[in-house]
Amino acid sequence: MPRNPNDKYDQSTSSYNVSGVQRKTTYMSAEDQASGKKSTWTELEITGVIHNLAPSLFQMAHLTGLFLKSNSLHQIPPEICQLSNLRNLDLSHNKLRSLPAELGDLIHLRELQLGYNLLRILPYELGKLFNLMTLGLTGNPLSKDIMSLYNEPNGTHRLLTFMLDNLQGKSVYIIFG
Repeated sequence: MPRNPNDKYDQSTSSYNVSGVQRKTTYMSAEDQASGKKSTWTELEITGVIHNLAPSLFQMAHLTGLFLKSNSLHQIPPEICQLSNLRNLDLSHNKLRSLPAELGDLIHLRELQLGYNLLRILPYELGKLFNLMTLGLTGNPLSKDIMSLYNEPNGTHRLLTFMLDNLQGKSVYIIFG
């Protein structure tokens, strides 16, 4: 049945398409917030002109997706490693010049989007991301060596292997199971 444009409707839910993936967004109502209801979100998207991340964000260890695309972030704090359940992390289209080594502790990451930042180097600790399937690096002033590895067939795997091989003086433990 077609919706009458004059009808009121619930704005607490919306649906949109990102990179071919349909996402449903739910907003907590003012009544739920006032009653002390806790969020059960597993994904969080923050876009705008954010320059810094609040420390309370890193207490949301239950998050599996964090989308910080299109902000003005200059750095990611090392506390990012506290989000140990992350599967998807999108930091693209920011102003990042470097990444914390602790990003390599997010061993469940399957997708890491870093495109269109100001990255010139990557921490070798990214080589510990054994579950990573998708790595976005386009639009960064990375070295030709890094980009040539990345642009080869199976480039994400080759780049991560190179980074792991060059991770010196660090113990790497691989846990299967």
